[in-house]
Amino acid sequence: MYVAVFTFVGFAVGTIFGYLRDFMRAWGLEKRNIATEREQQKDFVPLYQDFENFYTRNLYLRIRDNWNRPICSVPGPQFDLMERVTDDYNWTFRFTGRTIKNVINMGSYNYLGFAETDVNALKTVTIELEKYGTGICSTRQEMGE
Repeated sequence: MYVAVFTFVGFAVGTIFGYLRDFMRAWGLEKRNIATEREQQKDFVPLYQDFENFYTRNLYLRIRDNWNRPICSVPGPQFDLMERVTDDYNWTFRFTGRTIKNVINMGSYNYLGFAETDVNALKTVTIELEKYGTGICSTRQEMGE
């Protein structure tokens, strides 16, 4: 429960600081560190609605490097990560050519380990499937028995 509460508190604090930073940018008190539209694009329809633009500008670009990380191995409990850096405040990234080894996987959909190439893990999966079978994962009211 603490993780959920502090996640929402973190987003609330980030949102408050985002509105404060937008206010400071509007009055010229803070330098714009983001990409700006070219003069030829000023008359185009905006790609984002107001809050989407706010979220991208103030929250997502700050934490973007935490997500969408390119990996270069099997997504098991540990994997290899491609190192990248940014020179324009997380708008674009460039790869350094280095690989960070044995990063702990804390956010993959491979929680059952089916992407593993370890023979022992696949044997365990086969044994359990033969023992319990597969299911459709729905309620009796939806699909019957």
